[in-house]
Amino acid sequence: MKRSFLVVILAGMLVGILGGCAANDGKQAQSDTIRIGLAAPISGTQAQYGQAFKNGAELAAAQINEAGGIDGKLVEIVVQDDKGDSNEAVNVANKFVSDKSILAVVGHFNSSATLATAPVYNKNKIVEISPSSSAPGVTHAGEYTFRVITTDAFQADYLAGWSKELGYSKVALIYEQSDFGLGLLDVYQKSAPEYGVEVVAAEAYNPGDKDFSTILTKIKEKQPEAIFIGGFYNEAALISQQAKKLNLSVDFIGVDSLYSEALLELGGESVEGFKIIGFFFPGGDNEEATKFAADYEAAYNSQPDTYAAYSYVATSVVIEAIKEKGADRESIKTYLETLKDYKGATGVLSFDENGDVETIPSKLTVQDGKFELYK
Repeated sequence: MKRSFLVVILAGMLVGILGGCAANDGKQAQSDTIRIGLAAPISGTQAQYGQAFKNGAELAAAQINEAGGIDGKLVEIVVQDDKGDSNEAVNVANKFVSDKSILAVVGHFNSSATLATAPVYNKNKIVEISPSSSAPGVTHAGEYTFRVITTDAFQADYLAGWSKELGYSKVALIYEQSDFGLGLLDVYQKSAPEYGVEVVAAEAYNPGDKDFSTILTKIKEKQPEAIFIGGFYNEAALISQQAKKLNLSVDFIGVDSLYSEALLELGGESVEGFKIIGFFFPGGDNEEATKFAADYEAAYNSQPDTYAAYSYVATSVVIEAIKEKGADRESIKTYLETLKDYKGATGVLSFDENGDVETIPSKLTVQDGKFELYK
């Protein structure tokens, strides 16, 4: 990594920390800076996702700053910790909207947090663009609410269709007890019969659970051909390991939330053959994804997960909006409403009239301990 690039990353992190303090009192930033808020679970049980958010956003800012900024002004990422909690997220939203120097907000991570904060952002006419809130309800959260991740409805329906292509006739669901997991459950249950797929079981777990033996034992009795995991990669790795111990021999399928090197590291041989859909896949035919992965590894000495990529893209489109339309809250919204075919690390993006992203996923599988395009 270039020494200058490392300096820019470190400087951006320091500015973000100092900027967070300024955001609390609502004071205007200096005129030579452009400030973008980042709302994420920096602490708590979902802190690893918050760190991915932070890294992705700060990388996007560092790159534009290394290139001279926007009209000579540096971009600052102002980080606020919503702890993955809806009530704290509302507090964070109120801090951001009261600081007129914050031009847009990248976040929140949880759909429940985004739904809770959307009225605050929309009332104050500031764009909130979520990298990860995929619950169907976000579609109608307001005209200032955007997201670069597709809806759970889209992903669950797409996966139901792929289940048929894979030859599954009986599928069980294990889903997170959250707006995210419930959204996946609801749509897959409705879509599966249309594709000739029977849902033979549906078992919920709470985020952070470690023991899945009871629900796996129940599912084993139903003899499914595959288990759809409607959750995140940490729990997915544990589920696959515990299924193997119970001699439950099934395929596993899931949405893009499972795409992470952590799934491979934590799950080991038990996640071999996993089939997921994904929008961020470096090394494939998306040059932007491959470039982002290389830049991220150079900056942080680790490989990015899908949430780092989504955060990078969300921050990048806000930066692009400011470059094209100026440093103004309303202008950012206008730009995003007309954005078409933006080439990013998570695919070619456009937004529909509800602020939902329009893009097409890749079909991926785990083969020999690596993610590969499914053939």
